[in-house]
Amino acid sequence: MPHQLETGMTIPVFPLPATVFYPGTLLPLHIFEPRYREMTADALEGKRIIGMVLLKSNWEEGYFGKPQIFHTGCVGNIEKEIKHPDGKYNFTLMGLRRFRIIKEEEGKLYRQAKIELLEEKNEQDFYENQPNEYREKLIESCREFLGFIPKGNSKKKEPDWNLGTKLSEFVDRFAYQLDLSLQQKQSFLEQQDVLKRAEFLHSFLKMKIDLIHLSKMRTTHDPRWN
Repeated sequence: MPHQLETGMTIPVFPLPATVFYPGTLLPLHIFEPRYREMTADALEGKRIIGMVLLKSNWEEGYFGKPQIFHTGCVGNIEKEIKHPDGKYNFTLMGLRRFRIIKEEEGKLYRQAKIELLEEKNEQDFYENQPNEYREKLIESCREFLGFIPKGNSKKKEPDWNLGTKLSEFVDRFAYQLDLSLQQKQSFLEQQDVLKRAEFLHSFLKMKIDLIHLSKMRTTHDPRWN
């Protein structure tokens, strides 16, 4: 639960090579390595929290040791866990807060870290019947982009815009649905300013729309493209 989190606490850290996790989102996980089975068992006996972090490039060389990781991650709460007879686990992690690693701690097979919880900057609350400039701008850009997707394509479906009562919740959950690169996802996670995160998503959608316009221009019979 969120009230269990505080700066200075030590949490288990689960590094993955292709997963960036955000507050307010759900991450299904299958745990099979012995060290992470131990991590899960300890978490379930304790505060039921795990911090997700991204492995840096060339992680394969030292995967079973301590390959380099990004120091900003997201801590989540374990929900709906299942322990299989062979000792493996399935569970869903609910994202709670951004954090930064202060230092790693020893003593377990899995990685642990003392963390600093990161505060949201320029947070905005949504009020009933009162539009939010940043929220509306993102919805408008998304609808414009979806307008270019052919009918019948599953990606044309408009998202459920009920993504929270705060701008931070809205942008984090919205970003989770977009096809951002790993580098973009990590940069988005590290950005504490909610308004800058919203502007980043708007720019990302505008870039995709501009690329569509450019590709349409190239399909015309303009000799300049020959």
